[in-house]
Amino acid sequence: MAGSPRRRGRQDRARRARPQAEPLPIVKGADEPVLRTPAQPVARVTREIRQLLDRMAATMYAADGIGLAAPQVGVSKRVIVVDVGDGLIELINPEIVRRGEEVEAAYEGCLSLPRLLAEVERPTSVQVTGLDRRGRRIWIEGEGVLARCLQHEIDHLDGVLITDRARKVVELPPESDLRVVFMGTPAFAVPSLEELLQRQVRVVGVVTQPDRPQGRGLAPAAPPVKALAQEYGIPVLQPERLDEQVVEQLQAWRPDLLVVVAYGKILPPAVLAVPRLGAINLHASLLPRHRGAAPIQHAILAGDTVTGVTTMWMDEGLDTGDIILQREIPLDEQTTAGQLHDRLARLGAQLLGETLRLVAEGKAPRQPQDGARATMAPKLRPEDEWVNWADDATRVARRIRALDPRPGARTTWRGQVLKLFGAGTVPPQAAGPDLPHQEEPAPGGGGGEGSLPPGEEGGAPVPPGTVVAITPQAVAVRCGSGLVWIRRLQPAARRPMTPLEMVNGYRLEVGERLGDPPAGTSAAPAGGGAGAPQGQRAQA
Repeated sequence: MAGSPRRRGRQDRARRARPQAEPLPIVKGADEPVLRTPAQPVARVTREIRQLLDRMAATMYAADGIGLAAPQVGVSKRVIVVDVGDGLIELINPEIVRRGEEVEAAYEGCLSLPRLLAEVERPTSVQVTGLDRRGRRIWIEGEGVLARCLQHEIDHLDGVLITDRARKVVELPPESDLRVVFMGTPAFAVPSLEELLQRQVRVVGVVTQPDRPQGRGLAPAAPPVKALAQEYGIPVLQPERLDEQVVEQLQAWRPDLLVVVAYGKILPPAVLAVPRLGAINLHASLLPRHRGAAPIQHAILAGDTVTGVTTMWMDEGLDTGDIILQREIPLDEQTTAGQLHDRLARLGAQLLGETLRLVAEGKAPRQPQDGARATMAPKLRPEDEWVNWADDATRVARRIRALDPRPGARTTWRGQVLKLFGAGTVPPQAAGPDLPHQEEPAPGGGGGEGSLPPGEEGGAPVPPGTVVAITPQAVAVRCGSGLVWIRRLQPAARRPMTPLEMVNGYRLEVGERLGDPPAGTSAAPAGGGAGAPQGQRAQA
């Protein structure tokens, strides 16, 4: 019986319980005579029968199965092996002596009928008796998957296949034949792993980053990919370094393909050399634009109107491999990094599924990238999080959106750090009650260059960073050119708040200045923005 992804990973200890035997070839095809002829009982448990058990177990494990009958390896004997994740069961001359009254329909796969799933109705519990490898009588009480697997293998001994009992037969896609090691870490990679599992791809192992301290208590937290892999019983490797031991483990998994989605480290040549077919990567940009660790943020910072995802064959460079497929989506001036992250994660998972099908069919293209068109998207530095209010309002809004929701764009207010979220250059539609201290922009003062925002008297310019209007939906702040409208603000050690909460809780007022450094610090800008506090004490 073909294995479920939830159970394959639990067989590692069992497959090492005795010295490894040589796997046997599996007989495939519904019309093979040995699969259609009732098997012969074993008259005596001999050394040859025990060797057959060893080789059948090795064959089952090598094929990532959870059950195997002797006719499936060309031997017409009543012998089966089963391991649904709780240890190896070997049965000679097995018989079902009791079937439970409750029945259930579920899909089953068969190692002799690759790429087919059959919906079969079976009792949910059985009692089976037979001989063990020493010729002793044993009884097995099977429930759930074990009951189904025992019935499936005993059917083989009677010349019955799942297609004979099927209520419905589904043909699996060609990518289900691939042995894949998935390498990924954050939430962005989760939809991709889910897509592979839904397509019945044989994910034989997952490599992800080690657990890291998170939260106020700094308790170790598992990466999202690890949590999903454990749910499906897939073996997980969490190395600090991709060293020789990791390469040996990858080789033991015998992958056809490495699938890499936001793993978080550059793969050395020794790792790239392991899979039979190579390594493919899903990247969150339209390569060669935005190569690097932060393509989503840089697409917003650059004001791109179109972005998307790319699958590529990996090489030793940084996102320089040949392109397989690309999908693009429009990008507007309201989308935040968090929103774009989720859209690209879903789109990328779909593209990855299409890519694996092409790889399995031997049709995956290799389109070299045009290096002359390449741009880089390095990881953002802490100094890149600071808003420069002297900048153009459009660029300020893009920076805030590129850092929304994490880590959040930063400025200062009343000597403390203030984080900003949900920015745009167009005033939000008015709704809700008026706010205390609310003022509206003067006619022609909607943020365009040269407009006179509220608070200007006699044409005197308003300094960048000044709050010039507060509405129920947003706070308007003067920039070097134009206004930026901010929907949520987060004071130090507090949650993000609406303008109404800021007015009621903190008495935020029109005319206040954002971007002044905390008391005792220099006003010199740091890297990405003006107003980033420095460690130097101001001189009187």
